[in-house]
Amino acid sequence: MPESPTIADYRRAAEELLQEFSRGHNAAVDRVHQHLPQVKYGAREEAAAFPLTLSEARTVIAREQGRPGWGELRLRAKLNELQFGKELEQFKQLVYAQDAEKLDELLTAHPKLRDTLDDPHFWFGSTALIIAKEHVDVVDVLLKHGADIKAKSQWWAGDFHLLEGTSAQAAQQLIERGAEITAQAAAEQGWLDWLNAAYERDRTIINQRGGDGKTPLHYARSPEVMDWLLERGADLEARDHDHASTPLQWMLGEKNLDAARELARRGAQVDVFAAVILGELDLLVSALQAHPGAIRARVNQVGYDLAPPADGSHQYVYTFNAAGLSPHQAALEYGRDDIFAFLLAQSPPDVKLLAHCASADADAAERIVAEHPNIVAQMKDGDLRQLIHAAWTNKVDSVSVMAALDFDLHISDDDKMTPLHAAAFHGFANVIRVLLDADDEPPLTWLNGYGGTPLSTCLYGRQHSWRDEGDFSASVKLLVEAGSEARAEWLPTGDDAIDETLKRALAADA
Repeated sequence: MPESPTIADYRRAAEELLQEFSRGHNAAVDRVHQHLPQVKYGAREEAAAFPLTLSEARTVIAREQGRPGWGELRLRAKLNELQFGKELEQFKQLVYAQDAEKLDELLTAHPKLRDTLDDPHFWFGSTALIIAKEHVDVVDVLLKHGADIKAKSQWWAGDFHLLEGTSAQAAQQLIERGAEITAQAAAEQGWLDWLNAAYERDRTIINQRGGDGKTPLHYARSPEVMDWLLERGADLEARDHDHASTPLQWMLGEKNLDAARELARRGAQVDVFAAVILGELDLLVSALQAHPGAIRARVNQVGYDLAPPADGSHQYVYTFNAAGLSPHQAALEYGRDDIFAFLLAQSPPDVKLLAHCASADADAAERIVAEHPNIVAQMKDGDLRQLIHAAWTNKVDSVSVMAALDFDLHISDDDKMTPLHAAAFHGFANVIRVLLDADDEPPLTWLNGYGGTPLSTCLYGRQHSWRDEGDFSASVKLLVEAGSEARAEWLPTGDDAIDETLKRALAADA
């Protein structure tokens, strides 16, 4: 491929990959297995048998180039050929800020930006209109300057249309301005008349894929729409492409327990996590009878196919705000004491130990260790990573129990995040203190998968953490006092207390 490839070069590369894959060339199969989200978590043999399309071959090319999908790769090639200057970043920030007046001024002063209005500059390959859809004044400014109201996102898992995930009021305003209705939007809004008419024209809309590869049933909230879709062949167990999650699991992720129960009544499979969230012991019993190994299930990890790993993480990761949870931890999160007790009674010793650690029951945990002295040393990494989860979610007492039981304080996850990195990202000073006190050689210089030490991860998390209970000033102070290296280029951070801590450390090292 040329040093500065064009989109035409990328197209040729995708076509060549498709041809080589169809001929069974090992190198092509390996590339698809490594990069294509639909097959990367399975066996190579499964990847070799995958019915690869040109679109999916383009996703592989994009992933090899460090982009999530073809839309983003195509945009990079376009920006290499067309220069929009610093005004492009201003445009994006004004769209995010929903500032119609300043956006209008910018697009008027710099009309060349009109050539990129429909490009996927935003999250999930979204266009500016998709980001602004709930703000009609911003929508009107974008339309005034030439944005296409029918333009979709450009997302590898499935393009989002403007009306998907839109409020009823905004949807009506957008339709008045020319937005196209999709089966997903109609299912979400409950527009049965539109669905009936569309179905007469095209019966494939029932399981048609939209944004993230979701079907209309993933969007259906009302029992009437669910029944309409199911009577016409909708797949209750269809999994979206990005999160490998069913309609029922999506409803749980959106905290719509009523819709999830309606889907369960209509025969949707209820996994152990769904049963816990719903608080239905009889459903949990059935789920464990169907899958006895689910007592060891973890969200988004290999081993439990009903909540499997996915490129964009399983929907339950967003439900619980963390990956790797067990059913026991889910029960604790939702305050399901009776279900937690039931799960505990069904669990073997190692699973019980982890459950007691999650509930911070030190006495019960110590009794199990006394009865099984090598139980912690014999645990698999997937179980030991529960310490990372406890640190990530500010479970100070759980971290204390696990540290006292000699859990590996240096265990790391797929992103090479240790428990100390995890706590530092959110500024959980109390967790950091426990980890440092329990560790004679804390991993202060270890780099995570993003090249960050615990201290630099903490400074990054100060800007990007979504948790609001972190104390970043105290966290930085603890990490610096433990021996973390400070760097002058980090100053100023925007926090006077953090700046003072870093300056003292730099002065001491001078």
